Amino acid sequence: MRKFFSVMVAGALFAAFLGAAAEAHEFWVNADYKDGLLKADLGYGHEFPDPEVIPDDRTHLFEPLKLITPEGATEMTQAGANNFNYEVKADLKKGDYLVIGNYKPTFWAKGPEGWKQADKAKYKEMTKADATYAEEAAMFAKLVMNVDGADGTDLITKPVGQRLELVPQVNPATVKPGERFPVLVLLDGQPVKTAEVKAVYAGFTGGAKDGDPANEYKCFWGRTGLDGIINIIPVKAGYWNAFVQVKIPYADTAVADETVLVSRLTFTIAE
Repeated sequence: MRKFFSVMVAGALFAAFLGAAAEAHEFWVNADYKDGLLKADLGYGHEFPDPEVIPDDRTHLFEPLKLITPEGATEMTQAGANNFNYEVKADLKKGDYLVIGNYKPTFWAKGPEGWKQADKAKYKEMTKADATYAEEAAMFAKLVMNVDGADGTDLITKPVGQRLELVPQVNPATVKPGERFPVLVLLDGQPVKTAEVKAVYAGFTGGAKDGDPANEYKCFWGRTGLDGIINIIPVKAGYWNAFVQVKIPYADTAVADETVLVSRLTFTIAE
């Protein structure tokens, strides 16, 4: 029998509490392959798909982007005009590939002196005040890349080992607007049931309920089934990102209250 996890999932929006760690920053991957060179962006900002320059005191929180091919993972090199630009030379044949990124587990705490990159004890040491909340935050990003019109599933339907992971069950290149795009949500390699999944396309401006950014509208919302699969329905062609957030009570509440995990998948839907 398959083992399922029942988890606490975010309510209105991914950023409601991860904002502690990232001040409502989102984390995603952009990538483009041409003439033997893969260029990618470590997207970290507020306006998908446009990345922002990463603050100097946060660059160490990110692992280098990686290209995933049938031969394995290749670490990309930070290169370009901005600190979010990465590239690697690669001879990619027609096929499906992934580009992934990870935001390392990082403690953030909030108290009278605002948010600090710290657990509860460190916050006390830094501010001489008690933290009212602390979390261990981690984010994961993945992009589906099809080279030369590929639409296969040899690679993209296999997990890559991110702690919280969105795994396509079909190639999004085969999905048309209004059709179902099944995606499996995994936590520690196991399906997550009833997880809340949202998705937007580049350029979507949904506004916010009652003007509250924590209640920002999305153009897709749903929950995974008992098998951990969500059928995302992209309403139009374009560049999309889907995301899921999971909260887990932290084992030692003297250190932090919970672990907050967010995973994003970026993909393209054609007409």
